[in-house]
Amino acid sequence: MEIEYINEHLLPGKIGHFLILLGFVSTMLSALAYFFAEQRKDLAEANTWKTIGRTAFRVHGISIITVMAIIFYIMINEYYEYNYVLQHVSSDLDFKYIFSAFWEGQEGSFLLWMFWHIILGFILTFKKGRWEAPVMAIIALVQVFICSFVTGVQFPIGQEGFALGISPLLLLRDTMDAPIFMNPNYTALIQGNGLNPLLQNYWMTIHPPTLFLGFASTIVPFAFAMAGLWTKDYQGWLKPSMPWALFSGAILGTGIMMGGAWAYEALSFGGYWAWDPVENMSLVPWIILVAGLHTALVAQKTGFSYKSTFLFYMFAFVFILYSTFLTRSGILGDTSVHAFTEMGLEFQLAVFVIFFAVLSLVMFFKRRKDIPSPKEEEHIWSREFWMFIGALVLLFSAVLITFTTSIPVYNKIILAFGDWFGIDWSDRLMRPPDEPVSHYNKYQLWIGVFVALLSGFTQFLRYKEPNFEGRQRNFVLIHSGVSLLLSIVIGYLMCSTAGINAWQYHLLMMSGVFAILINLDYLVSVLRGKIWVSGSVIAHLGFGLFLIGVIYSGAKKEVISKDFMSVGVIDGFDEDEITKNILLRKGLPTRMGNYLVTYEGDTLIGFTRTFNVNYKRFGKDIKIEEEFNLQPNILYNKALTKIETANPSTKHYLHKDIFTHITALPNSEVDVEGAKAAEDSLKYEQNLIEIGDTIYTSKHYVIFKGFNNAPKHKDYRPQTGDLAVGAELEIKKLETDSIWTAEPLYLIRNNFENNIGDDVKEIGLKFKCTKIDPASKKVTIEVAETKPVVPYIVLQAIVFPGINLVWLGSILCLLGLLIASLNRVREKRKLKDTT
Repeated sequence: MEIEYINEHLLPGKIGHFLILLGFVSTMLSALAYFFAEQRKDLAEANTWKTIGRTAFRVHGISIITVMAIIFYIMINEYYEYNYVLQHVSSDLDFKYIFSAFWEGQEGSFLLWMFWHIILGFILTFKKGRWEAPVMAIIALVQVFICSFVTGVQFPIGQEGFALGISPLLLLRDTMDAPIFMNPNYTALIQGNGLNPLLQNYWMTIHPPTLFLGFASTIVPFAFAMAGLWTKDYQGWLKPSMPWALFSGAILGTGIMMGGAWAYEALSFGGYWAWDPVENMSLVPWIILVAGLHTALVAQKTGFSYKSTFLFYMFAFVFILYSTFLTRSGILGDTSVHAFTEMGLEFQLAVFVIFFAVLSLVMFFKRRKDIPSPKEEEHIWSREFWMFIGALVLLFSAVLITFTTSIPVYNKIILAFGDWFGIDWSDRLMRPPDEPVSHYNKYQLWIGVFVALLSGFTQFLRYKEPNFEGRQRNFVLIHSGVSLLLSIVIGYLMCSTAGINAWQYHLLMMSGVFAILINLDYLVSVLRGKIWVSGSVIAHLGFGLFLIGVIYSGAKKEVISKDFMSVGVIDGFDEDEITKNILLRKGLPTRMGNYLVTYEGDTLIGFTRTFNVNYKRFGKDIKIEEEFNLQPNILYNKALTKIETANPSTKHYLHKDIFTHITALPNSEVDVEGAKAAEDSLKYEQNLIEIGDTIYTSKHYVIFKGFNNAPKHKDYRPQTGDLAVGAELEIKKLETDSIWTAEPLYLIRNNFENNIGDDVKEIGLKFKCTKIDPASKKVTIEVAETKPVVPYIVLQAIVFPGINLVWLGSILCLLGLLIASLNRVREKRKLKDTT
């Protein structure tokens, strides 16, 4: 018999499903119409096809944006009958994290990706230029693939059928077969799982949309490159694509930088970049795109490097697709903390990557002989030669990163072929590096040196310079030579003063200083301080500052939470870990480097427990020179039975940061089952008392001060219909003035009596309020004595000197790209005004 469910909200899902299919069909129509518009551009019907393509793409955009609005609607209203809502939202989730919950899942992030393609497509269709048809045909075709990931259409292929994507609007009862669905009102019995605690951070509200705009924007230079090959206009596409490529580099770089800032502010690994595979595969397309920007400049100025620019723009987008495959296929599950779990989209994702990789390469090799290129070679002292060398260095960096990151893919292919041929090829598997940070740094350090040097002296070279002699040669040699000598001296002094001895760091420091000095020289002596034409100079300055910041914050990173007295005291830590962490007992000031640190207490609000740690720094005359508080926290799961994550707290200075996070708590805070067993073994004594009465224990006496009708107990989660009363207790120790407080709760919920105890760990007393007599206003307080335990935390504190140079350098680097992009638009408008 079919069950008639109640309290389900099916209309949003039905409308959303229809709009997803409409968006899918309309983007296919748009791609087809734009294709015919370009193929028949010399015929009268071309404009009709353009109009159809433009209209269909707008229908697609409106459909997908409406779907996103519907999903936000059902998430805000907590319609848990929808699987996506149940997986990512809960009743206690702050509204400000609804956006984070939306793109936490694969379906939401695909929609976010499509959203930015739609916005970019709207801008391109609004301009209605000669490149609209071929460029939009490519963009609409990409949208067909991405939209297919969220259609959820079932096809009767094979025994189990084939699902084209996964719909974000699936009902929970359509995703599983469970007894709860025998209840027509099952929606009243379920609660949402909520947002991953790691993502409950303001960075996760702004970082993903910025990063996905960066991902999405790479499609525009890719589409222009494909359009250039398609239309055989191998030069005309470059100029209109340049502002887009610069914009894409700036936005994608900003998204990556935001990810580093989130990792630094919210994660506890103590840094901003861990060479995680997912981090790597967001960086690789940006590196390739930057290489393409340099060859595009060369192509525009000299006619060289057109082929290289085609390939770089194509590879940048294809590697965006490849990173999508790695992140979403589940293949990085064992090597990355950022990857999505497997959802059955592996085949579709692989087809997505292979299709556009093959399409772009086939187009390129089919047309490569027709792409113009000067017959003579670039002169060794010309700017274009060294810019091309720099692009190759960046490509080499991307190849090295991709190779190591792709080891899991290689291993999976080897195992698949072994299974196919019935051969055990496990001995051919590659092992990822045990220490990824040192592995990558070992090679990328040299690339940083080369890029810094090239970004400096290349500025003074000229395009198409066949004769490097006379005044021009002397000018370059003098400016470069003086900058190099100053860099060697300043770099050496900076490293020596900071106590940095490794020669590799000396070399990188000198390279960073050289990039700063010579670009400042170029800005003043050649550009005369003109900001609009100094985009590349500002970007290169930023790179030099970034390198110096990396050296200082990495080589001089210092763990100041050294505690050699706690070896053997903290469970689960080896001796090396103990010496990098310090055990702080509540209320007991402890020396930590130049600071006197005190764990003053903590508060539990919702699922977040925040610890207040006081820092005091004393001067030579034993006076307090500085005092501040840091508030690292931990996040529990919804049942408060498990610690999900620890978030750091950082004291920011202009020249350094003090980074603090919790690394361990007492076993009773972590081992909930053990704590419960210990609780069950206690013997409580009952006391029937009224306001003002006193209870005596072996060392203390307890005064009942009264009732609290609005209790805020750390373990109490109010629900509608609750009747909760707190018993306010004041505890004093015999023959001392010490005072403590406790407030056990008496609770009636759903007509059942409950109680929530309270304790004072440092004096070993536990309390329960088990009965309240409304008539006599007497209360039953149960008291148990335990072994006094002074609460403690284990804390790690790290000093990052020069960390702000990392952020400043990154900002300048991206600002330079943005200025260059805006300058291109500005020049284009000036040209229009003059014509």
